Amino acid sequence: MARTRGWWLAGACALTVVAAAAGTKMVESKQGERPQEGPPRKILVLVVSPDPVSRSDYEDVIAGELTLRGVTAIASHVSFPELPKERGPFEEKLIAEGFDALTLCRLVGMNDKLQWREGELTYSPEYLGMGFWGGYWFTFQQVFVPGYLQKETKVRVRTDFWRTSGKEGRLVWSGTSETLDPVNAPRMGRQVGAAVAKALAKAKLI
Repeated sequence: MARTRGWWLAGACALTVVAAAAGTKMVESKQGERPQEGPPRKILVLVVSPDPVSRSDYEDVIAGELTLRGVTAIASHVSFPELPKERGPFEEKLIAEGFDALTLCRLVGMNDKLQWREGELTYSPEYLGMGFWGGYWFTFQQVFVPGYLQKETKVRVRTDFWRTSGKEGRLVWSGTSETLDPVNAPRMGRQVGAAVAKALAKAKLI
């Protein structure tokens, strides 16, 4: 029984390590035309998603990550409850509300695959004795954790950073992030937002 319990505990620890390793990283980025102006004063965060709940959750956390870097970033669902469909009203509102930059995020890829995780030797606590002393004293027994199949999901999101000045605006940065095994839209949005904000700050664009 103790050895069986050890397998379960060791397996849970292995899954915890895998989950901790999951996250978001920038896998591709490039700079466009360098803006001949100061840092943006107000950034519109626009996420292209057919699901309004996922869109608003995603925009809120990305805007939050950008704001933590010292810029004013606003989720687009505040000004545009529905995704903009006409250019004229969209541009007019951008000017009227003082946005001089925007980030445009969209899903560009997602794939699943099964990974074989090799078995390994680990340690599992085994209870000894009874009473308060037995509850206090533990020994550790080495056990073998059998191999298992794990599903791995990778999601790629492209983020473009635009300055709105000029007739057509200027694309000044574009990056693709990859998230391993996302838990939900808000958490993934926070990870993507942090990766994008870090990249923009490093490029001295915010």
